[in-house]
Amino acid sequence: MMKRMLVFFMMAMMMFAAPAFGSQLIVPGDGGGGVDNSPITGHIGEDTTPTQPQQPVTPPPPAPPAGITIIVDGIKVNPDVAPYVDNNYRTQAPFRAIGETLGCTVTWLESERKVMVEKEGFKVEMVIGQRSFTVNGATKTMDTSPVIKNGRTFIPVRYLGEALDCNVEWIDDTKTVNITSK
Repeated sequence: MMKRMLVFFMMAMMMFAAPAFGSQLIVPGDGGGGVDNSPITGHIGEDTTPTQPQQPVTPPPPAPPAGITIIVDGIKVNPDVAPYVDNNYRTQAPFRAIGETLGCTVTWLESERKVMVEKEGFKVEMVIGQRSFTVNGATKTMDTSPVIKNGRTFIPVRYLGEALDCNVEWIDDTKTVNITSK
């Protein structure tokens, strides 16, 4: 019984005395003889070691762009959503970004789920999910179709470029689509 009371008493002393022991910092440099009596902030167990002022951190250089690059008449297209290659090995890109970079007026008809692109004597119409499309009223067929992915309308770049009488080239080494007006 006496042992238990002694253990209880010692534990109580350690609990109440611990903050006094943990609140003093020894200042290095004088063999440990000096004591820093400045107030300690924080709680027991927290690291209260004084810190050196932080040096400005230079951010790492940006990573090289990954994925597909699209160049239209020497200008890199920077869509807000990345283009991708679909299951038919066709590059799909955000409809508005490509159309506007090609200098077209672009229109989305929600009720018909149709995209329209118009430019100097060309009118191209594509319907989401359909492989047929029209160029100036003439029906054409492609081996893929426009899609809506994550709420964004994507069109097959090659078919739009060629419908607008442009040269379209895929450069496999750099994953680049190069579109050039004739």
